[in-house]
Amino acid sequence: MARIEQLGNGLTVATDSIDNFETASIGLFVNVGSVNESNKQTGISHFLEHMAFKGTKTRSALQISYAIESVGGYINAYTSKEVTAFHAKVLKENVPLAVDIITDIIQNSTFDAEEFAKEQGVIIQEIRQLNDAPDDYVFDMFQAKCYENEKLGTQILGSEDEILSYKPSDLDMYLRTKYSTDKMVLSASGKIEHAEFVELANKFASNMRKFDVEPVGKQVYKGGFTFKQKDLEQTHLIFGFEGVSHTSDEKFDLTILSAILGGGMSSRLFQEIREKRGLTYAVFSFASNYRDTGAFGVYAACEDSKAEEVVKLSLAEFEKIQNDITEEEIAKAKMQLKASLMMGLESSSTRMERLANQYIHLGRIMEPSEVVERIEKISVTSLKKLANRIFNKKPTLALIGKGKDAEKLRKYV
Repeated sequence: MARIEQLGNGLTVATDSIDNFETASIGLFVNVGSVNESNKQTGISHFLEHMAFKGTKTRSALQISYAIESVGGYINAYTSKEVTAFHAKVLKENVPLAVDIITDIIQNSTFDAEEFAKEQGVIIQEIRQLNDAPDDYVFDMFQAKCYENEKLGTQILGSEDEILSYKPSDLDMYLRTKYSTDKMVLSASGKIEHAEFVELANKFASNMRKFDVEPVGKQVYKGGFTFKQKDLEQTHLIFGFEGVSHTSDEKFDLTILSAILGGGMSSRLFQEIREKRGLTYAVFSFASNYRDTGAFGVYAACEDSKAEEVVKLSLAEFEKIQNDITEEEIAKAKMQLKASLMMGLESSSTRMERLANQYIHLGRIMEPSEVVERIEKISVTSLKKLANRIFNKKPTLALIGKGKDAEKLRKYV
């Protein structure tokens, strides 16, 4: 069972003890991401995540990675729109080391000038890699059009010019004005004991502090059409609508709706677009949740001349599901979602991440039994109600490819 405790400095500690594990996963999750950046700071959250591993007052970049890897552990980090996470997995006896290192890189990073310059080059290569991967790049295009002129619409990586414009002092200032303890959760799952872990948190996170952070403005969905011409063998497209927020009562309903539409080989979109017509190799749907809003979309890659047919078939399924959903489809989707939940409970890393994200987004922890109860309440009526609301709002269509007939697709938004 999950346990939550807040330290005197405002840091929240969340634990989930699993007695029969020999390992533990530890993560420091910060409710700060690209959405927190000003117009002059695009990409800085992600840059900071990279630089956190590049040396502290007591450890070099090599010593940070070596300390974890020499005991057979694993350490990494990621940046999303609303959260930055630093996490590790180690044997149970090395939990103190993991807590020490994860808190050290946040409290004591030096932002060494030489390491900073090298990491600028690394991130520029990451940006170019994204630009060369249309199946990834189209997701950024879709996000940018969904949330045009909103911080949710900016690229997490930033641009090359923006990355080159930053100085080490910019990252240091961003850390010291955004990483307040009331926006952090130190989470652990596996072979740990709550009181002992809290003691470690008090020992190693003592220099972290709470302070006022500039609030993020309400993010508003816009939608529309966007196209990037590129000489590709396929057109990559995402067709979607505004979804629901993290706190919405319909969050699980949308997950079920997405599973029915494009959640596997037996889903409606896969059967109609790939199996019956052979138009694509990949086609699937997804739902993303944020603090104020969310997004639902269908991704597909096809011949340029087939893009309009894929969009029309997707639209037909969106219209059909507003009035036609079977109990059998719902039961299958519910089983998929519950199975995914239960499989995740067998991973300390998944459990650790679930604890932190639920507390950040909901302010509490939902036990698995509560999640299952919420899933079971989903019905034909609730799904039809959601589908009718979502699929009758302004859509978003993003395409990248040759686009000989791209402008013809603008009419669908």
